[in-house]
Amino acid sequence: PERVNPDRFNYNQAIGQSANEQMLLNLVRLRYRDVPVFLEVSSILSQYVFLGNINVSGSGGSGDALAGGGAGATYIDRPTISYTPLTGEEFATQMLAPIPTEAIFSLAQSGWPAKELMLMSFDRLNHLENTSFGRPLTEDQIKSLEIFQHTIDLIVKLAKRHGLESQDDKDPETEERYLVFNPNPDHETQLLINELKELLHLHPQHLSFRITDRLIQREPDEITIRVRSLLTMMGFLSNGVEIPEDHREEAIVENDTEYGNLKKQDSLVPLKIHSSKEEPENAFVAVEYQDYWFYIEHSDHVSKQAFGLLTYLFILQAPQPPATAPLLTVPTG
Repeated sequence: PERVNPDRFNYNQAIGQSANEQMLLNLVRLRYRDVPVFLEVSSILSQYVFLGNINVSGSGGSGDALAGGGAGATYIDRPTISYTPLTGEEFATQMLAPIPTEAIFSLAQSGWPAKELMLMSFDRLNHLENTSFGRPLTEDQIKSLEIFQHTIDLIVKLAKRHGLESQDDKDPETEERYLVFNPNPDHETQLLINELKELLHLHPQHLSFRITDRLIQREPDEITIRVRSLLTMMGFLSNGVEIPEDHREEAIVENDTEYGNLKKQDSLVPLKIHSSKEEPENAFVAVEYQDYWFYIEHSDHVSKQAFGLLTYLFILQAPQPPATAPLLTVPTG
């Protein structure tokens, strides 16, 4: 029993840290146009062996009697850890499939930062498109992105002022969701509602809009919300990776320093991953790749928050390997 407490928390901490490092490594891989790989810890089995021995010996005869003895103890810890690669059709489908809108709204209503969550996950709101972040962005793309971000700001403000909320359909079989405006808002809230409806080309008199993912033949009482896939979201966040000058000169990645919009573009990414030749001393999470260290600073709470949201969405979306109990062989003789 005395091994349960330390071992449980030590394994918990090690697995959590390893999962963070794996996610960070895959973000860096995507920035370098490498293929992300996920390996899950499916089971841990620890076997403890305590061995003790004691011996006493003696001899006697016509001379002096001799006596001796000894004692010894041995402790052996034999952990067996099983790893399962996340591959196959199901995993690929989940990585490429759009994240369900109900998962995004549920996370926002549970207290996760709504603005960052929607900026990371939303791909389109009606005709407004969140950029895919192909490098580099043009001036027109940056302007469109700023309009998209302003629209997200309006949604967050209205939610805080109880002017807008997401509601489930009363019929559980349809599994539909609606964006519903407050029918009796105060004057300032009404101005925000009017601005949002104008930006999204929503009918000014309607209060409830059914969420759909289609663009063509959208009804007046519908609103298009398309959500990114996990892989697309990871590609978006990978633009926050700082590329070392050596790698730019060697053309390991595309050279984007010549574009004047780069700094402005990078400021729109909520995740900053720094690079250095030496291992960082006090990083939140760090990995080594291509002879450089890539890390998130402990003091960068915005990046830590974005990284946490991505990790949580990965847990929700990606299929987990079936938990199989290890085969135990117990000695009986």
